[in-house]
Amino acid sequence: MDGRVAMVTGGGAGIGRAAALMLAREGADIVVCDLNAGTGKAVAEEVEALGRRAIAIPTDSSDPDQVARLVEEAIRRLGKIDILVNNAGIVTTDTILALTPETWDRVVAVHLKSMFVCSQAVIRDMSGRDWGRIVNITSRAAYRGRAGVGPYSAAKGGMLAYSRVLAAETAQWGITVNNVAPGTTLTPMVERAFPTTDGQAQEARSSGVITAPVRLAEADEIAGAVLYLCGPLSGHTTGTTIHVNGGSFMP
Repeated sequence: MDGRVAMVTGGGAGIGRAAALMLAREGADIVVCDLNAGTGKAVAEEVEALGRRAIAIPTDSSDPDQVARLVEEAIRRLGKIDILVNNAGIVTTDTILALTPETWDRVVAVHLKSMFVCSQAVIRDMSGRDWGRIVNITSRAAYRGRAGVGPYSAAKGGMLAYSRVLAAETAQWGITVNNVAPGTTLTPMVERAFPTTDGQAQEARSSGVITAPVRLAEADEIAGAVLYLCGPLSGHTTGTTIHVNGGSFMP
């Protein structure tokens, strides 16, 4: 990753933080795109402690104007953007009769619209240099229905479909577009939902994890798949998905 610059949305916590730090350890400079100024700044400081350059500007990754400003500043200060990790996400547990249009729109915007907005912004830079990597954090939920995660599942499914279109449209510029689809992963959001070890183990069992010991994924395990898709050995891989879910879904 030496000489590469990576932008990670939702980079202030969870899988985004893990991916940002793993890419930095391998030599990349990092653009932390996160709505939370405090967590974004903290991750940027962790990156700098690893000897890499970093910037963090509070940004709503679904807002085209905010993303354009972030990308412009990143290119001004770091020279370019080679890698985009579309990781920003939120979830709701409302089922169909409780779900409001406002909640639906926000969840879909944070995942699917964000992927479109951020990808468009960085492809304008990548296409002029004939190299780029886009990795989208989708989900097992795009493949398996589960009560209470309607807009989340729909948005993740949309990301999956749009990634294939982007792969076809951007291959001419040496850009690859791939997905990582985690099962339930120990992030701050998941830990709030399952605060105890017993609760986490029960979630792993009920979701169908078969690897031993039965447990939830660690954020670094997802980041490891991201690292491969951003690296030099994945140049012949595009339009595909790596599943990291403990065997709970086998396509």
